[in-house]
Amino acid sequence: MTCNFCKGETEEELIRYVQEYKGVVVIVENVPADVCQQCGEQFIRPEIADKIQRLVWDAPKPKRTAEVPVYDLADVA
Repeated sequence: MTCNFCKGETEEELIRYVQEYKGVVVIVENVPADVCQQCGEQFIRPEIADKIQRLVWDAPKPKRTAEVPVYDLADVA
């Protein structure tokens, strides 16, 4: 596949996908995606996006939880 942004070549890799849903940050690991080897842009196929969406909406018990730091750019001078 060719990258839509820089026209570089992509390769399938497993990535970590981060999404916010209803005010909660959700991390999905081992997501197959086409990753541009030139610019790093990640492309997720529609059938994989559907699986992620179902997973996030169904909210099964997570494999583990992680603490995520939150910053506010307005606090930076």
